[in-house]
Amino acid sequence: MSVRAFVTGIGGFAGGHLAEALIRTGSRVDGTVRPGAEPSRFGHLPPSITLHPCDIRSAGGLRQAVRKARPDVVFHLAAASSVSGAETDPKGTMDVNLAGTLHLLEAIRQETPRALLIHISSAEVYGKVPPQDNPIREDRPAAPVHAYGLSKLLSEHLVRFYERCHGISSIILRPFNHIGPRQSDRFVCASFAKQVVAIERGKAAPVIRVGNLDPVRDFTDVRDMVEAYRLAAEHCRPGSLHNIASGVGISIADLLDRLLALVDARVEVSPDPGRIRPTEIPVLIGDPASFVEVTGWQRRFDLTETLTATVAYWRRMAETQRW
Repeated sequence: MSVRAFVTGIGGFAGGHLAEALIRTGSRVDGTVRPGAEPSRFGHLPPSITLHPCDIRSAGGLRQAVRKARPDVVFHLAAASSVSGAETDPKGTMDVNLAGTLHLLEAIRQETPRALLIHISSAEVYGKVPPQDNPIREDRPAAPVHAYGLSKLLSEHLVRFYERCHGISSIILRPFNHIGPRQSDRFVCASFAKQVVAIERGKAAPVIRVGNLDPVRDFTDVRDMVEAYRLAAEHCRPGSLHNIASGVGISIADLLDRLLALVDARVEVSPDPGRIRPTEIPVLIGDPASFVEVTGWQRRFDLTETLTATVAYWRRMAETQRW
């Protein structure tokens, strides 16, 4: 389906992949990027995209960007997405995730009230769910255990408020972990991949620093994840809520073993207390059945393909000295 799409956070990990997916379907795409960011950071984006330097904490700037874009569909991806960062700076996280969402909703209400909002929340809103209650369905009560999860849950409430009071059409998606090429090394899979490539290239001692390897997570390739976002705009009912997940859990230890099997290096694994989160969730696996039933979404990439692409990305970064 070809639409006029507006993507907040288009310069980010998932935002860039979503932009590519939308362009492939013939959509016209606008999106926000951080003001003052180096243009080279967005060299991977298709040239037909219109970029709007805009901090979503600026209500006026965001409204102006939406006015210029006049979108049919708004994909809200811009967020402060680090769990550990939210623990050290909860106010900053709320400013982006909660106030930023409010500014976007106001911009839609005032400038393009018939647009459909695809609001990207997070599986972190569920909090610590007993292992036996996984995979998690959407009717599981939300009970976040850290500031990031709380900020995403509150942003969901804002979206529902604007539905009830202002007639904004919206769909809320709760993605579980997604990984792949171009992800920041602030996140576990990219951190592992960058470290092992550095070791493989002789740029670092053969030791990989790790946090807690016991948690079990549900990993989806980012390219499959953004295809789910696109399909949601086509098929999901306004007012609906869906998990986006593989439905399969794997421990962080097993993820690391799978990644190490892809590189030509002998590596010692060393615990790093600084990488351990005080609010770690033991098991987080999603049930995507409702979304699959509505959209027919199927994953194209298995975990080995995703890890191979991730390692290949960091090898390219090493070759070009871009880290």
